[in-house]
Parts: sequence; C-alpha cells; structure tokens
Amino acid sequence: MPSAGFLIYSGVMPLLKMFLTIAFGFIVEKRGMFPVSASRGASQVAMNISLPCLLFSNIVTSITTENAGAIGPLILVASIYVIIGFVLGAIIREFCYVPRNFWQGILVATGMSNWGNLPTAVVITVTAQAPFNGDTDPALGVSYVSMFILVFHFVFWVLGAAPSLAWDYAPGVPQGEEAQKDVPWYEKPIGSRIARHLLKRGKTTTSSSLATGFSDDKVEEKGPNRFLEDKIIVTTSALEKGISDEPVPIFDATPDACCSEHHETDPDVQLARRVSRVSTSNSFRPRRPSAGAASFQLPKTSNPPPNAPPPSLASLNNSRVSLASSSPTEAADPVCPQVPVSSWQKSVQLIHSLGVLVTPVTVTLAVSLPCALVPQLKALFTDATNVGGPNWAGPDGRPPLAFILDTADFAGDITIPLSLIVLGASFSRMSIPRPLSKLPITAMIMVTLAKTVLVPIIGIFMVQSMTNSGFIPKDALAERFVAMFLSGTPSAVNQLVVSSLYAPDGNCDTLAAFLLIQYIFMFFSSAALTAVSLLLL
Repeated sequence: MPSAGFLIYSGVMPLLKMFLTIAFGFIVEKRGMFPVSASRGASQVAMNISLPCLLFSNIVTSITTENAGAIGPLILVASIYVIIGFVLGAIIREFCYVPRNFWQGILVATGMSNWGNLPTAVVITVTAQAPFNGDTDPALGVSYVSMFILVFHFVFWVLGAAPSLAWDYAPGVPQGEEAQKDVPWYEKPIGSRIARHLLKRGKTTTSSSLATGFSDDKVEEKGPNRFLEDKIIVTTSALEKGISDEPVPIFDATPDACCSEHHETDPDVQLARRVSRVSTSNSFRPRRPSAGAASFQLPKTSNPPPNAPPPSLASLNNSRVSLASSSPTEAADPVCPQVPVSSWQKSVQLIHSLGVLVTPVTVTLAVSLPCALVPQLKALFTDATNVGGPNWAGPDGRPPLAFILDTADFAGDITIPLSLIVLGASFSRMSIPRPLSKLPITAMIMVTLAKTVLVPIIGIFMVQSMTNSGFIPKDALAERFVAMFLSGTPSAVNQLVVSSLYAPDGNCDTLAAFLLIQYIFMFFSSAALTAVSLLLL
C-alpha cells in the first residue's frame, strides 16, 4: 500500500506545474504582453489545430479492439456526471440567493465541467508514473479523456446548453441593480410551478361550485364546444377574481440582438452564433391562435361612462355563451395563417441543427476512431501487427502515412501549455463585482462544494461499484483513474466566452466570480482526488 507522503506528492506535483503555467499567463497579461487579440489567436490555434492533433495522435496509437470496450462505460459515466450537475444546480438555485440574470448560468456552470486541456494535463502527468504503464497509459488516458470531451460538445452545443445562456439576458429579465434583488422561492422556476400547482388545487373547489351554478342556466349548446365552455367558465372566474395562473412567457434572445457590437473571432463565439441562428429560425414561426386563446378576445365596445358599474357575472356568462357559439376558426386571427412547412424545409433545418456538431474536435474523433479500430487503416499510420493488421511499410521501413502521425504529435505537444497560458490570461482579465457583499457568496460556495466534493464522492463510489460488478475491468487502471478524476473538475471556461457574447454589455462578473473560487479551490480538491484515486487503484 502506498504511503501517505507518496500519495500527497503524486497528487500535488502534477497540479504544481499546471498552476505555474497558469500563473505565467496571468503575469504576461498583466504586463501587457498577451493582449486580448493574442489570447483569441492562441485559443483558435489550441481549439482548431493543436487539440485535434493531440487527440488524433493519441487515439490512433492507443485505442485498440481490446480496450475499445471502455468507450461505452466512459460515455455513460460522463453523462451521469452532467445529469447530477444540472440537478444540483437547480437545487442550489431554488434555495440560495442567485441574481436574476444568472438563473440559467448557474445551471450550466454546475452541469458542464472543464473536460478539455485541464484534466488532460493532469492525466498525462499522473499516468506516466507508477502504478501505471508509463509507455502506453499516457496516450491511453488522453484517448479516454476524449470521450468526456465528446459528451461535453454534444450537451453544450447540440442539446442547447450554450444557447440557453441567452435566457438570462432576454427582454424583460432584470439587469444591473435590478437583478440583485432577492427573489422569494415561489417566484423561482421550480418554486413557481409548485406554487401554481397549490393555487390550482385551492381554486378547484371554487371553480367546481361556480360551474355547478352555471349549469342551472338554460344553455342549450353542449355539443362540440363543451370543452371551450369549460375553459371559459374558468376564465370568467379568474377575471372576476383578478387572478391569472398562466405562466409568464419566456422571450428568446439571439446574440445578434443582445450584443451586436461584439465581433469576437473565438471559435466558441462563432459556434454559439450558429447555434442561436438555428434555434431562432426554428422557434419563430407564425402560428394560428388556438381556440383557448380566442376565448380572451372580448368584442370591442365604446368606452363606458365614467360611473358605469363593473360587469356582472351574468354579463360574463352571456359573453361565454356567445363565444361558445362561434367556431374556433371564426375567432382566429386571419392575419397570422398557419404556414405549412414542407419536408424539404424540415430536412434543411435538421441538417443545420446537426451542423453545430461539426467542429474540429468532433470531426477528429469521427476520423480517428475508425482508423484506430480497423487494423487495415491503423496499419497506414503505425505498426498494427500486434492487433492482426498488415505490415505495410514505405521505403524507409515505416508505415506509409506515418508522417501524418508525426505531424499530429508535433503540433499536439503545444496544446497543454498554450491552453493553460490562455486560461491564466483569462483569469487576469476577470473583474469581480464590488462590493463583495453583492456576490451570491452562499451559491458560490455551494456550487464549488458540489463540483469539487459532492460529485467526486458520488463518482468514486459509482466507479468502484462498476469495477466490482465487472462493468469496468479491474486492471484498466487508466480508465478507472480518468473516470474518477474527471468527476471533480471545475466549470468550463467556454461558458464565460459564450455568456460574454449574449450579455448586452459583455459583463459576466458573476460568472467570473464563480469560476475564480472554483479554480482556486481546485488546487486542493484535485490533489486530494488524485491521491484517493491512486489509493483505490
């Protein structure tokens, strides 16, 4: 059994060189040597060139038909981590003070984690020493991390986590000082639904008695419009009481409408704009008003005298009968006819929706996995005789396409240090709101503990259970370490880039505060998580 000193040393040393590199980025930006334009260019190089090269070189050489069975369990583990994070984020939002313009942001910050270059740097360093195989496990560990990256891209871009950040900056959502007001539980997303449910239960008895009184009237039409009559009975009772339990409409916002002055060339910004344009074109369509909506369109009359009495219940009942006798088609607004959507338009919309999945990273995964699993393709890049592949060689005795793998290795080596320098520069440009009392301190602490303490505990027990049940092989040390370690990574910095695009003034100080406290605490939590993971291997 390893000693406590060895475990602490093994957990701290990989993080030490990582944090020193982040500090270099922080210092050079503070001294004006790494401006925003340079940071954007470095981000483009890292995301579009070096990271795909790193993934390709590691996947092709390390993934085989023998260890390909780890892909399914790792994708399952990553999906569970995302679901747990979103659930915890919703709970924290309901019970803690969170600014109104960060209600969706806290969900994404808790659900989405930094599964890119940060854990890759730790995995490469840790798997190069005992008890791992230093010759094969570093490349294998990077390949396993790529499965988490695939889940991140799918949830963040395709399933809508990135465009949902626009909800915090939609028209009608308070900003600035108005957003700092504390909101009671019954006005928050989940609490409001519970309150409406309780309100409906309390109004059911009143509505039933009112409907019984109406049934004594001589209303002969009880045919196809009976459902419409019932709806209007409830509507008239609500009008008399001045109560409306209809949900507040949610307004969509696009990045072009929110902040057209931002013209960042960051790849995440470009992808966010593509996602938003697709979602906007699919959501805004002219629709025919429903019959239920037509029940609220009372006929226009001349203005009543100043001392006219309020309408009585009988007059509302007469309005109900007259509206019920008219067909829904007649009540609909002819200005907004239903526009039929052809199958060709649906196909084009589907292609555009799937187009957001086409990124350099996902394309690299789609190309490298077949090259790694098919022996004939693998033999073009590296020696595949150990997996039953042919022995193809060029004039130099190496595989014909070995130069592509060499280029990928060469370009991929800059991924980790370059990305960490960019991360440090991003921290240097963060601005924390003043005074600190305006910050949601409780929510910040709860999110940090959820992502760096609670989810790792759940992840360790889950991975150990999968190992004991045989779902994950016990001798797959790199797979087990990656599955446990990536449970405790902080929030993704990509959210800061996308949120700054949606924010009207580009101000994301609340999110910056959440990220800063997580990355500071990560130095201690990741060291402890690494030590515990090594102890359990």
